[in-house]
Amino acid sequence: MKLSRWQLLSTAVLGVSALLTPLAAAQIKVGGLDIWFHVSPINVARSQEARRYWWDPLFFRADPSWPESMNHVQVMSVATQAMNQISDEDLAKVAQRLNQHHVGLSLGLLAQDNTPRPGAPANCGTNVEGYDSPQETARIAAKLKRAGINLRYIAMDEPLWFGHYYNEKNACRSSIDDVAVRVAANLAAYVKLFPDVVIGDTLPIPSVTDQPQWQNDYRQWLAAFQHRVGRPIGFTVLDINWGRPNRSQSLQASVAFLRSQHMRLGIIYNADAPANMTNDEYLEAARQHFAQIEQDMHIVPDLAVFASWVRFPRRAISDQSGLGQDYLVKEYVKFHER
Repeated sequence: MKLSRWQLLSTAVLGVSALLTPLAAAQIKVGGLDIWFHVSPINVARSQEARRYWWDPLFFRADPSWPESMNHVQVMSVATQAMNQISDEDLAKVAQRLNQHHVGLSLGLLAQDNTPRPGAPANCGTNVEGYDSPQETARIAAKLKRAGINLRYIAMDEPLWFGHYYNEKNACRSSIDDVAVRVAANLAAYVKLFPDVVIGDTLPIPSVTDQPQWQNDYRQWLAAFQHRVGRPIGFTVLDINWGRPNRSQSLQASVAFLRSQHMRLGIIYNADAPANMTNDEYLEAARQHFAQIEQDMHIVPDLAVFASWVRFPRRAISDQSGLGQDYLVKEYVKFHER
């Protein structure tokens, strides 16, 4: 199964006296926006490396201190695959640490029901990103609830793209309404167990904006989701293909459209990782991307999402052996404090 792109919990403001305590540092916002920090999945080929360099420094070490770089993070984001692999005992530790520091969780959800349907293409959704069974999503929802997780957000794994537009092997090519029906089936358990969860979308660009009727399609998608799920889509996160020459035009068009729909806007800040790239070069490329978008293009999202689907960064937290994804958080904070 392909790894979910997603994966992705905002916090309440503490009282004045609480702002003087170390725990309150996690409540500090940058420029009024939320910072999301995606934690590498557990079930990758280098699973022991993922645990050692990503999960242990944040959740599993005996040392109770919270990394200073996380003090500006409001949301930890994880993939469905990680929640499938993690033990109940370890998940309870994750919940305890997040609750201790007033950080919520965002789940990157494989949002579309993969149950065979009459009239659908053969093998529709099989080994296609973003599909799962309602039984499996219900199992994971119950697992999160048992552990005491404060599930603030669900970030759906590009359902409009993979359900409606995608045309490669085992594509469903569903109608927009059928995508919404499939999504409603997989969201049902989460809505029941976490009634206050905010459900958001992830939009790959320029792939979607290359479609001739994408704006009308997205309006239909918003309406279909509202009708089938019974609540609106609460935010949309843009997942940018940095290698596409028309990415800037696509970003501008996407932002203008989403703002016109009064949507909360998120942008994933990361980079590609060609074979000859180093960890530090990846981080510098990602830093340049948020500087270009926010400084040169004057686009500032509501949600700044630091997440990677490639082999870099090697670790969550910088240490003596190298820079981690938290380097981008630190640089982003400095960028906004200038």
